[in-house]
Amino acid sequence: MVDLKVLGTITRSHGLKGAFKVNIHLAGIQPLEKDEPVFIQLQGGPVPFFVEECSAASHDVWTMKLEEIDSLEATDKFVGQEMLIEEVNFVGIKTEATNELVGFQVEDFEKGDIGMVSGILETAQHPVLEIDFEDKLILVPWVDAIVKEIDVDARTIKIEAPDGLIDLYVNG
Repeated sequence: MVDLKVLGTITRSHGLKGAFKVNIHLAGIQPLEKDEPVFIQLQGGPVPFFVEECSAASHDVWTMKLEEIDSLEATDKFVGQEMLIEEVNFVGIKTEATNELVGFQVEDFEKGDIGMVSGILETAQHPVLEIDFEDKLILVPWVDAIVKEIDVDARTIKIEAPDGLIDLYVNG
């Protein structure tokens, strides 16, 4: 069996021709391309479908149309179901932001060493790293656009912080 990762949850139909809205649970992932496989969790397990159209309605909501789902009635039976993608096709951060990261050193590509992870703040959008730096707390969102590398053996996290983010906390 292929390793699958939850992409999101189908929330409602969209239009009359079989499209629907999906709340995306994976931070930083781009909308899927035509003919990419997705799986919908049904009673017997994950069932494969192929993307016909996919676009981002917002950073965490996509509008999707899958092949062979062509009516409002067909779409309605999928509302509330999880949509999954193959783990090998997911190019985002492979490590989850958990308390196991507490104690990891954080390095920014531009600023260098910015401190040690002291905690993980859970938010509705995505986790946030709490980093101790010279008696100051730096908050860094756990998203693909910022978190670039995790080395579990070396206990380091490399980030590419947006301009001004670190200075905001360090310089007040």
